Amino acid sequence: MREKTAACELMNRGILALVSSIGCMSAGSLQTLADAMHIPHLFIQRSPAGTPRSACPPTSRIPGTDDYTLMVRPPVYLNEVIMQVVSEYSWQKFILFYDSDFDIRGIEDFLDRTSQQGMDVSLQKVESNINMMITSLFRTMRVEELHRYRDTLRRAVLFMSPATAKAFITEIRYKYSS
Repeated sequence: MREKTAACELMNRGILALVSSIGCMSAGSLQTLADAMHIPHLFIQRSPAGTPRSACPPTSRIPGTDDYTLMVRPPVYLNEVIMQVVSEYSWQKFILFYDSDFDIRGIEDFLDRTSQQGMDVSLQKVESNINMMITSLFRTMRVEELHRYRDTLRRAVLFMSPATAKAFITEIRYKYSS
């Protein structure tokens, strides 16, 4: 509701468009307001944790009304950037860690390209309880596998919110420094 009030104040000052990058629920309110006031609204989809590529569910549109909201996601250069990094370092085997905020479907092209080039990519979802996830992952491995996995961990790509990435890196460092 705070966003809607702020938007109304801006419109009273003569603002001609809204650009927002907020949660899905607030975006829906701003979309309704923008439609009612016939003001363009550019909404950049992001999750509450700030990670791009998390999709908001489509809002219900009233048939026959104009839609003044344009929903966009950050440019999808991600596939190309990751491919350049992997190629630059000559990685043939690596792990891609992701959390629930990341829409993994956005890198399908990248995964297809790595497969075509014979690269071995492991996908691993990072759960909210990082310590428990890592412990359960390592519990089933033998010592030789742990050593190989540690080498592979040095070749990792993280797709997660900054807070989750920080916690994940801290936990991995703790596990492997002991």
